[in-house]
Amino acid sequence: MNKLKFVIIGPKTKNTEDLVSEIKKRNHQVVVLKLNELIFKFIDKKFKVIKGNINLDYFDIYIFRAFDRNTIEAQVLIKKLIRGNKVVIDDIIGNDFISGKIFEASRLIEAGVNIPNTWQALCFSSYKKLLSEIVFPVIVKPICGQKGKGLKKINSKKEYLDFFKHNEKGYFIQKYLPIKSDFRVMVVGNNALGAIERFIIKGDFRSNTSLGSKVTKALMNKDMKEIAIVAAKALNFEIAGVDLAKYKNKYYVLEVNHTPQWQKFKKLNKINPAEYIIDYALNKFRKASNFKRTNDNKRS
Repeated sequence: MNKLKFVIIGPKTKNTEDLVSEIKKRNHQVVVLKLNELIFKFIDKKFKVIKGNINLDYFDIYIFRAFDRNTIEAQVLIKKLIRGNKVVIDDIIGNDFISGKIFEASRLIEAGVNIPNTWQALCFSSYKKLLSEIVFPVIVKPICGQKGKGLKKINSKKEYLDFFKHNEKGYFIQKYLPIKSDFRVMVVGNNALGAIERFIIKGDFRSNTSLGSKVTKALMNKDMKEIAIVAAKALNFEIAGVDLAKYKNKYYVLEVNHTPQWQKFKKLNKINPAEYIIDYALNKFRKASNFKRTNDNKRS
């Protein structure tokens, strides 16, 4: 294979360093660009995205990481790249994707995946009506939350009403599961690489590693593997961190993260997801190139 040009669009993190290292090991070129540093230009009936003297049309493979604050811009850029027959990971972001946990919940339910009972209303009066069917405590989550930020455990009707009186929009409700830990399964393509177990922080209800949760390697059983792959497919994510909880002998999907972090996973499982991601990206490029050559030959 000829030397390819990769671009990673996202922050310069340890995960990004892993990806860069794997790309260079395979003797390809790579640059890292932050999405918020790109300029979108619509001039003389032409649409360009640039960073300094770099035109984003220049690359062969595009890997998008951590763009939640600029989702619309990422989607516009990915749609442009797809129209130009570029290979994008994850290209679903430019196709059939809506940023928000309710979209995620709807897709998981359609796929027959167990999730905790979930509710969302759009005004205070509707939240009041939900009181007839929810049982406290419940967990309130931001629709576009990240790393456990903004999560709140609500223990009473009064606390519930006080919260939604001031937060009519931007939150949804989930049934509280009294668990001691949850699991993060790393998925690349149709391959579940392994899992870690994250323990609920003492005096809290969250298990986020960024908040100091204890984390250990987990033995990924058949059920965890199958559910994680189905959940990732339900959202059409090529790379995913699927969060599972086991409650009363049943697995529930808590979240499907399309730009998962993996340093803890890598350390505990002795598996570097970046290796699998770059192999997946190169394989996707080969398939796209072969498809293009076949179509070109048919037309000639």
